[in-house]
Amino acid sequence: MNLIQKRVEKEYKEKKDFSLKDKRYYQKKLKEFGLKPLMQFMKYFPEPSENMKKGITYAHKDIEKIAEAIANKKPWAAVSGLNPSGPLHFGHKIVFEELLWMQKHGADIFIPLTNDESYIVGKSGSLAEARKIAYNQVIPSIIAMGFKPKKTHIFVDSDYPEIYNIAMDLSTKTTLNKSFKIFGFDQTEKGENPGTMFYRSAVQIAQILLPQYPEFGGPKPTLVPVGIDQYPYILLSRDVAEKKGFIPPASIFLKFLFGLDGKGKMSASKEDSSLFLTDSEERVRKIIKTAYTGGNPFADFQRKHGGIPEICPIYTLRINHINFKEKVKEECLSGEVLCGECKKRATKEVLQYLSKHQAKLPEAKKELYKYLLRTPIKSILDGK
Repeated sequence: MNLIQKRVEKEYKEKKDFSLKDKRYYQKKLKEFGLKPLMQFMKYFPEPSENMKKGITYAHKDIEKIAEAIANKKPWAAVSGLNPSGPLHFGHKIVFEELLWMQKHGADIFIPLTNDESYIVGKSGSLAEARKIAYNQVIPSIIAMGFKPKKTHIFVDSDYPEIYNIAMDLSTKTTLNKSFKIFGFDQTEKGENPGTMFYRSAVQIAQILLPQYPEFGGPKPTLVPVGIDQYPYILLSRDVAEKKGFIPPASIFLKFLFGLDGKGKMSASKEDSSLFLTDSEERVRKIIKTAYTGGNPFADFQRKHGGIPEICPIYTLRINHINFKEKVKEECLSGEVLCGECKKRATKEVLQYLSKHQAKLPEAKKELYKYLLRTPIKSILDGK
C-alpha cells in the first residue's frame, strides 16, 4: 500500500469516526439533561414541522403543554432571537422556520434582537453598530420569511427598555450562586464581564418570560426553540418562572448546522462558515466552491467507497434547506455523485432560494414598523 493510499484511507476513517462522535454527542446530551426525543410527539401530532421530520429538531422538554394548548385552541407563545452581529444566515433560517410553524399553530411569536449581547461579548464594536445591522438587515429578512404582523413581536433590546425593568424584576427570583453554578462564569474567559453576568442571569430570562406578563395576557405555555448549548438558559428560566407564578417554559432542541469551513457550527462571526440570506451570487459561488465536504480528494476512491453525508456541510445545506430528498443521500453514499457536482447543484439551489427571498426585502423594509414591539410594561411599575 503506497503512502497516498494510506493517507486517503486514514482521512476516510477519521471522517467516519467524526460522524459517529457527532451522533453520540446528541445522544449523550439527551440523557445528561433528561430530555425526551420527539418521536412520541410526532406520532400523535397530526402536522409536525419539516425540521422535526428531518431530525434537525430532535428533542424536547415539556412539549406536551404546547400540544395541549394547540389541541384546545388556548393562547400560547414562542420566543427565540439572536444577537445581530451580522445578517441572518442559513443556520438562523432553521430556527425561524420553526417559529413560522409555531405561528401557524396559534403561537404569538416574540423575537428579541440582542444588540446589547452583541456588544458586551465583543461581537460588535458598539450598541449602535449591532442596532444598525438589526434594522437594516436582520428584521427585513425575518419579515420576508412570511411572519404575520399581528402575531409577531420583534424588538431590539436597547430600543425596548421595558426588557430591563423585567430583568430587574426577575433578578430577585434567583441568586448569584445559582447563576454561577448554571453558567460557570470565568473571569479569565474572553468577553466575561459584569454585563455578561447580568445579561445571562436576568436579561435573557426576561426575554423568555416576557409573554407571561399581564400586558400579554398573563401566564401561558411558552415554547423556546434552542440549540443544545442554550439549555442553561432554559433551566434557569424554568426555575425563575415557578418562583414568579408563571408556567415553566417548554423547549425544543435543534441540531447545529455545520459551518461550511468544516470548523464547528455555522456562525455569523465566522464569515467563511456561513451563507447569509443577503449574499451576492459571487459570494455564494465562492463560499460553496471552497467549502469542506464529507468526500475524498481522490475520485476513484470516492466512487468505490462513497462519501460521508452525515458530516458534510454541503449535504446538510441541501437537504435541510433546499432539497429534502433521500436520493441526495443515496447518490453520495453510492459514489454516484461526487462533491464537485454536488456543490454545483447546491449553488444553483441556494441562488434560486436567495433570489426569491431577496426580492421580498424592499417591501419588508417598508412594513418593518408593523412588527416592532412597543407595549409598555406598567404592571411592574404600578405594582399590579
